[in-house]
Parts: sequence; structure tokens; C-alpha cells
Amino acid sequence: MSIGYAGILAVVVSSAAAAQSRTWEIGVAAGGGPSIVTASLGGVSDRQLLVTSVFVSRPFLRWGRLSASYFGEVMPVVVATKVPELVGSWFYNRTHTDSTFYAFPFGDGPDLGAGIAPVGLRLGLQLSPRLSVFAEGNGGGLAFARAMPEPAARSLNFLGSAGAGLRFGSGDRRSFIIGYRFTHLSNANTAAENPGFNAHVFYLGITFH
Repeated sequence: MSIGYAGILAVVVSSAAAAQSRTWEIGVAAGGGPSIVTASLGGVSDRQLLVTSVFVSRPFLRWGRLSASYFGEVMPVVVATKVPELVGSWFYNRTHTDSTFYAFPFGDGPDLGAGIAPVGLRLGLQLSPRLSVFAEGNGGGLAFARAMPEPAARSLNFLGSAGAGLRFGSGDRRSFIIGYRFTHLSNANTAAENPGFNAHVFYLGITFH
């Protein structure tokens, strides 16, 4: 084989490998963990955040064993526990010529929500052909059925997460993920109160590629 043909073959093979490394992946994950209070971000204690996720990712940069990938996710079911509930009632004067509406606490319960985080970055380091570690961060928003985490807050919250994890493969087209994220929710002071909500979220997932 001439040097020219060898060079062309090398270019074709490297181009095919690069194209393959840039294919989209899709995955599902689920996890949860306790809420915490921090000095800088505030928050509430003694609650849980449970999250399900459908995500896509695609590498856009590879350098040796290092990689950088875009990822975005949809969270179809999110549950925050022990969120205060309010009950409203109209109160009338004795002649029923005037009325006032009052809302007062009535215990607490789970608050259901859903969300999307379209902007995410994942940095990976390949340790072996079937094992890698990664660090990640993303941002988006969550909408709950009622104000969360307190009645004077808002049902719509901005979301920011950062964490790390381990990825290991069981085949050419499937990988498993175990990871951790610190998740922060905030209404960005768009409501009467902005206590914030922080949680340690531990999750398991599977990707197909």
C-alpha cells in the first residue's frame, strides 16, 4: 500500500471514529435525597426531593481520554415532600354585606412538579474501555402544583445543579450511571419570599447509544 493510500485510509478511519463519538445518546434516570440549609443559599430542612429524568447528550470535544458533552434533560415527575398546604375560606359579616377571603395553613404534603433543564455540560475522563468518571452542571426550571417550598414563595422555580458520577458499560450500546448532584431551586426573588430549596440528590441511570 502506498503512502498516499495509507494517508487516505487513516483520514477515513479517523473521520468515522470522530463521527461515531459525536452520536447522540438518550437515557433515563431517577433519584432523590434530603434537603439542606446552607449559609449562602438558604433553604429548608427535613424534606425530600425526588426526581425522574429523560436526558440526551452528545460529545462535542474529545482530547485523549478527556471529553466534553452537551446534555439536556426533561424531568416529567418531580416530588417535593412536606410542602405546606393552604386552605382558603370566605368569611362574611353578620349582615352578609361584606366578605373577606382568608388562607391559612392546613398541614403539609407532597408537591408534584415537572421541569426542563436544556443547558448542561458534562466533562468526562475515560479510565478504561468500560469505565469513566464525569463532572456535570446544568440549569433550567421546575413548575410545581403549588408554591414551593413555602406558601409565600412561588410554584415556578429556577433550577441549578452540579455534581459528579461514575459511568460503566455493559455492552457496546448501553451504559449505566451512578451519580450525585447538589440541586438548588429559587424563584429569584419574584415572590413575596424566596427561601430557596437545596437538596443532595443521588441517582441511578442508564444510557443508550
